[in-house]
Amino acid sequence: MSDRSRVLVLLFAAVAASAAAVVSLLRMLIPGFFGTLPTSLLGRLGTGVELAVALSGALGVIVVAVTALATRRSVRAGAPVRGVRAAALLAAALLAATTPGGVIAAAGYSFMLTVLVGIAAFVTLTVLRRPWLGIVLATVVVALATYAVLDLEAAVLLPRIVGSFGSVLPHACLALAHVIAAAGLVVWTITTAGAHGAFARAVLRHRVAITVVAAACALPYVVARASWLTPWPLLGGDAEMFTLEPAMRLTGLLLGLAMLTGGVLTLGLIRPWGERFPRFLAGVGGRAVPVAFAVIPATVVSVLFTAAGIEFALEGVGPAKDSFLLLLTFPFWLWGPLLGLATWGYVMHRRTQAGEVSGTPRQTEAAGVA
Repeated sequence: MSDRSRVLVLLFAAVAASAAAVVSLLRMLIPGFFGTLPTSLLGRLGTGVELAVALSGALGVIVVAVTALATRRSVRAGAPVRGVRAAALLAAALLAATTPGGVIAAAGYSFMLTVLVGIAAFVTLTVLRRPWLGIVLATVVVALATYAVLDLEAAVLLPRIVGSFGSVLPHACLALAHVIAAAGLVVWTITTAGAHGAFARAVLRHRVAITVVAAACALPYVVARASWLTPWPLLGGDAEMFTLEPAMRLTGLLLGLAMLTGGVLTLGLIRPWGERFPRFLAGVGGRAVPVAFAVIPATVVSVLFTAAGIEFALEGVGPAKDSFLLLLTFPFWLWGPLLGLATWGYVMHRRTQAGEVSGTPRQTEAAGVA
């Protein structure tokens, strides 16, 4: 990952942390400011504790980001910065643990819309480079879209989803600020740390297994949503409900598609197409995937899943059996940490590859790959 990319990541982290710090301070000084927010992971200890930790974490992110920016030349030269990295991870953990709760649903719908846009872009790039393959893909996509519009009320679904974002937008923006600030420091940490120490070497050595298990976390939810295509739907819903509300079936299927896409993208951390774009894509086909292109989104999702997943797990749903089934179907508490380790393994793997080609760490850095 290039030095320029790391600078941008640190700047975004500092700006996001500044926003989180301001909101936390105002909530301390002005009772009722920003309305009532869902409880965060640390919110169970009390609002005062939550706000104090959030403010401390935000200020820590700013200090670490400024320090990292000021010492980036020393980092390139190989100077020891373990203390700064430790402080970065601590500040990121504090801010992530105070991310307002209940953001998984909003994140799921946002990613669902992103996947639909991504599919359109993927088909377009394929048509431009490989017309026949692209036409086949486009035909399938258009057929599915037509079916969704005619039989599943897709035309009313998008306005309904977009309209629902209005009520949660302030809350979602604050949560996003926490996540971006925390993820920014994690990205800086894993892209400046080498494969030193027994733990780092173990992550690099077992990165394939870690990534496969992380991707497999998507399967329970995908299977449950795919069952909505059968007469025996799992995870809510029934045939009568789907008859009255066809858009509900479509929503579940699209969320399942989003989760499946997340699992496939996770596998990209160990697959060739995660290092080099497929040749049938116009414009980028055959080119090396920038490390930042893979690492930044994966780290953001990892931080979100870890914080929100643990908070989701602690809430429970009543009886132990129901809680177990819910945690099995929504294993964000496991997917998040494993995705973080898989991303770190991907960074070390790409650095190793670049070192074999470029020769020295300094040359690798100059190439924008390490």
